[in-house]
Amino acid sequence: MRPLYFVYLDRYHLGDPTFIKNLAHEAGQRPSGEPSSIMVHGSGEKVERTLEAQGYFPERVEGVLEVQTAEQRRLVERAVREVNRDLVGTFTDEVVSTVGVQGVDRGLLRLDESGGLHARKTGWVEALVKQRVLPVVSALARTPDETEVREVASAEALTALAAAFEASFDPKAVFLATTGRPGIPGAEGIQPEVALDAVTEEHVPEPDAVRQVHDAGVPVLLTSIHGFYQEEGPDGSWVAG
Repeated sequence: MRPLYFVYLDRYHLGDPTFIKNLAHEAGQRPSGEPSSIMVHGSGEKVERTLEAQGYFPERVEGVLEVQTAEQRRLVERAVREVNRDLVGTFTDEVVSTVGVQGVDRGLLRLDESGGLHARKTGWVEALVKQRVLPVVSALARTPDETEVREVASAEALTALAAAFEASFDPKAVFLATTGRPGIPGAEGIQPEVALDAVTEEHVPEPDAVRQVHDAGVPVLLTSIHGFYQEEGPDGSWVAG
């Protein structure tokens, strides 16, 4: 079955415009739609700055800002949408066929009554991938009664999407290394496989997100921009155990 790579854009890399531009540039050097992938992102530092400018200083719990009021939720949603537009603009500037997708679009991501997240009505996103378009998906979801929009953990959004695409693709998660190396180095170069317990902040900005995605049963590749966009296909260190 054809692999589909879900690229996790963490807060650290989202806050680095040069990194995002390099990511888009490398994508633009590959044939359109190769490798088949979907970018997944959350709020990043832009949301924090937006809230701080309004006098709000919420804490993050499992990667998500703990907001308390409807006004704060509105600011978070607005900023996440802006991050999505900025990402799409950067990729488009590099002539990458890209479509911005908010998690709330067409009922894509929805929370259930128990707080679980599900991806539904994914056919239109699947069609984009098959048309060799890069979807950039934000981690916004609707509440069960559809009255509110909330940011959810990007790792949770990724695993929900991966589960929804299992019938048509072979989903794999991609985490980009802090070091810029295509994986975790060992005595004889980059290790093709590493233990989950060996993955730390020395290697990726959010190792807890790696664990969450891995524990959900999605294969995880640790790599770099260059490692992901190699002509032979993505390469790096696969997380095992």
